[in-house]
Amino acid sequence: MIQDFFKPELPENTIYHVGISGGKDSGAVLLWLVYESGIPKHKINATFCDTGNEHEWTYEQVEMLSQRVHPIETLKPDLDFYDLVRKKGVFPSARRRFCTEHLKIRPSQDHIAYLSKAYDAVVAVSGVRADESEDRSKYLEWDFSGQLLTLQWRPLIRWKYQNVLDIHKKYNIPMNPLYALGAERVGCYPCINSRKKEIRTIALNFPERIQRIEDLEEELWQSGKTPSFFHSAMIPERFRTRPFVSKDGESMMVAKISDVVKWSMTGKGAKGSYMDDPPEPISCSSGFCE
Repeated sequence: MIQDFFKPELPENTIYHVGISGGKDSGAVLLWLVYESGIPKHKINATFCDTGNEHEWTYEQVEMLSQRVHPIETLKPDLDFYDLVRKKGVFPSARRRFCTEHLKIRPSQDHIAYLSKAYDAVVAVSGVRADESEDRSKYLEWDFSGQLLTLQWRPLIRWKYQNVLDIHKKYNIPMNPLYALGAERVGCYPCINSRKKEIRTIALNFPERIQRIEDLEEELWQSGKTPSFFHSAMIPERFRTRPFVSKDGESMMVAKISDVVKWSMTGKGAKGSYMDDPPEPISCSSGFCE
């Protein structure tokens, strides 16, 4: 049973900020805020963090929401996803998830700091739902965001997936068409957390997305780096094709994204160490990416 943090008394001069990803949950919370929360529209502020690695349909989804529901301001980091990887010489991973930090959290922090100069209180509103994952089931409706340094409100925390579908239908707002192709998440496309079937879907429908990652892998490899978009443990060793010698002198084979694509076309018998078909979607627990 979720025990809520008490709802704080907020000053009259409060702004409610919601980050839009182009996904179903941030779209649902925007619809709820604008049409059902009772909060005046002039007190709602919406932004979209452009990572530079979004699918075109996601950009179109955000633009549609901005025109039909509520204006959305686009925030751009100093470096987009590809330039950030070039600078660091590696792709982000589950252990070093610098993508979210640099591409979404920091621009949001800067924007909220800017809002704080004009308002007595800034409330960060999130569309996170408890039934999305075990981690998110522990979240409170109200608490304090240590990342954004402001109050955090999750008004949809007890919503089910059907509620999300219903509010889009109620206000005649279609969801991102990537979901119709079986996408578990939108946002970075592909994401480092993409599951096997998601990689297969991207490779079959949008091979140019895979090609762009493959080109960057090769670019960094030629410059002396040892990058792989996905951790090699994701796929069985027999699929890995790039020779690599570790700092300890150990020879091994690592996976290129093209290797991961080949593995994604196989059935469940060709399992990797993880991510083959986990019980629930692997997601960024920050709540910024969906």
